[in-house]
Amino acid sequence: MLAAYIAAPNTVEVKDSPVPQPTPGEVLVRVRSCGICGSDLHFYEGAFPAMANVSPGHEFAGEIEALGEGVAGWSEGDRVAVEPITSCQTCEYCRSGRYHLCPRHILIGTMRSGALAQYIAVPAYTLYRLPEGMDFETGALAEPLAVAVHGLHIVGLKAGEKVLVLGSGTIGLMTVLAARAAGAEVVATYRHEHQSGAALALGAVRTVHDEAMAGLEREGFDVVVETVGGTAKTLQQALGTVRAGGRVSVLGLFTQPVSVHPIGLVLKETTVVGGITYCRPGLRSDFDVALAILARHGEQARSVITHRFPLSEASAAFETAAHKGTKSLKVHINP
Repeated sequence: MLAAYIAAPNTVEVKDSPVPQPTPGEVLVRVRSCGICGSDLHFYEGAFPAMANVSPGHEFAGEIEALGEGVAGWSEGDRVAVEPITSCQTCEYCRSGRYHLCPRHILIGTMRSGALAQYIAVPAYTLYRLPEGMDFETGALAEPLAVAVHGLHIVGLKAGEKVLVLGSGTIGLMTVLAARAAGAEVVATYRHEHQSGAALALGAVRTVHDEAMAGLEREGFDVVVETVGGTAKTLQQALGTVRAGGRVSVLGLFTQPVSVHPIGLVLKETTVVGGITYCRPGLRSDFDVALAILARHGEQARSVITHRFPLSEASAAFETAAHKGTKSLKVHINP
């Protein structure tokens, strides 16, 4: 099969690789669509070290090609989205549904080869059946949308609350969609004009350029969701714009320490919570909720996919995703 690898900063290579064989409890998935994530770009640009023998890619959907020994409830040809976390399944975190905090958890596409390949072997417990009529590209959006759903559930978002989303990249846009689906009123910030249009299309009542945020602190946002990360000043902006007694959800992946003055945290008694991936907080997992939202708002969500490439052109796909002059939002590779 073909698989893509980050060979060096800003260098992606597509090579012939052996098709993985599913071990007991695993299935072999034929990848049909995989999105390039912001964290993939951190590896691509060298902000984080990439493993040369590990394919990236954790936002994906496909169909089951083969079943490993002991797998029940699934059949060849089943159409699936994959929650890309492997875990021990036995520790306290796993038993309580917080498998994303398992000491032995691995995000597929980081320490274990991911879905920028024609085939991938994954544990059967990571599978979610795609709703009837949902295409693979929409199904692959369940992963970033689940991140947004998780970011809202950890701050207990309620219908009717006012939400400010800092950043209109993929996670910011998915947060707009998830917050609107939960009945919140949403304002989003943006850096590029095409991001503003996308946020409005997904349900934001207003967008604000990230250099024109003066006055937002007077609007009384119940929840502020930070989705930018990197080296941005958005943590301080979140503390400045959230109302007294409000909540801040931090989803952006920061690549270095940033300076935050804690006076806003103290005087407002702000709750600040960091969120990583997704989990099963109750009877429904964040992935369940994400797929349900996509079943209702699939066309809206799918509008964020601006570019599509075959696997053989993975290098061009990463270059497109990394440079916003291309007006890219979400770039998908369809092997």
